[in-house]
Amino acid sequence: MKNIILLFSLLFILSCRNESSPEPEQTPIEKITLNSPIVINENTIQLNWTTTGLKNYQSFQILKRTSEKGSATYLNQVDGKTFIKIDDKVEYIPYVDYQILGYTTTGEQILSNLVTYKRPEIKLLGIKPVDAIMDSELGNIYIFDLNGGIHLYNIAQNKITLSISSNAKLGFADLGTYNGKKELYVPRNDGWVYVYDANNLNLIDQISFKSEIESVVYNNNVLYGATKDISNKSIKSISRSTKQIISESGFYQSGRLKRLNNTQVKFFWISSGISPTDLGLFNFDANGNLIDKMSDSYHGDYPLNHRIFENFPDGKRMITSNTGTIYDDKLKVVSGLPKGNSELTSFSFDSNYIIAGTMSKTIDFYDINSYLRIKSINTIRYPFRVFSYGNKIISLSSTNSFYAGDYYSDNTPKDLIIEIFDK
Repeated sequence: MKNIILLFSLLFILSCRNESSPEPEQTPIEKITLNSPIVINENTIQLNWTTTGLKNYQSFQILKRTSEKGSATYLNQVDGKTFIKIDDKVEYIPYVDYQILGYTTTGEQILSNLVTYKRPEIKLLGIKPVDAIMDSELGNIYIFDLNGGIHLYNIAQNKITLSISSNAKLGFADLGTYNGKKELYVPRNDGWVYVYDANNLNLIDQISFKSEIESVVYNNNVLYGATKDISNKSIKSISRSTKQIISESGFYQSGRLKRLNNTQVKFFWISSGISPTDLGLFNFDANGNLIDKMSDSYHGDYPLNHRIFENFPDGKRMITSNTGTIYDDKLKVVSGLPKGNSELTSFSFDSNYIIAGTMSKTIDFYDINSYLRIKSINTIRYPFRVFSYGNKIISLSSTNSFYAGDYYSDNTPKDLIIEIFDK
């Protein structure tokens, strides 16, 4: 009985001690709390943060990541009494992370929580393009990238359906039909033209031009190429079937050829890599033999750009440069477009209009004969290549503004989105 009384006494004492014992105090921890970003516009975000207040700060550094596993870049620091930062250079991408790194006056570094700004509606192709061409019959656009990749975008499926690597620097390609099969002809810096099946990008054939080739055009079983061979042999015609050289000519090394529509075999040619830039016209017979050639008399007096260069449907004119300068088949300047301050980036045509992409994020329509500006469509980003496709306009739009001038620049498109509009 005594033992039972003793046990209850001990339990009562312990319970009293537990009820009266204070909880151990938690040591306060200094924290930086970054709030959700405030969206001002598509290019601008405001960041706000708070601290627990237990430490004094010398400065804050803003960390920014543009992919989930990407390395951080740093925005300009702000002082330790500033708790707001404006990022006015938000890239047109679907994902941006931010964090704040605080530097205390005692030398400590304190990292905030991570906040993410997501825009899932942005669908990037993940391509740094150098050129693109369209096959309206197959409904395909072939995109060529800076690293030698070739990508097939199918218009009906609205997506990239195939991508291959060429392991080469690529020039300006062309499409053609040989033995009843649609082929894609891709010039390379190793002096070869790779021939791909235009439907599935399977490699069909390889044809040597014996010198680095910048552009190729196919017509009636003959490939015409602008190479870096010596000047009087830089323009070559080669049989698609026998792979033998038919003729050699030229003015200067390299450049870009484009065949005049509705002609047998006439080509406008714009030089590249020389100054001033020159314009030429080459005339071949149906078998690829050179008939004659001529060079313009201006020699740089008017704008020319081999990267921005399209022929009119009538086979008598061409348009070039970010100025929209128009030349006839006598190599004379006939007009320019009334573009105002717009910088033109790309051209396409239908039966009524010259269709021009601009660095002002528009696609402008000009009358094909009077050259008057008729209407305009606003784009989300910067048109890199525009294509007329039935009653639609397809724009391969760069996510960033880029250099569209007549000379070389490394300010090129960093990525693409597809924009489709009704005419």
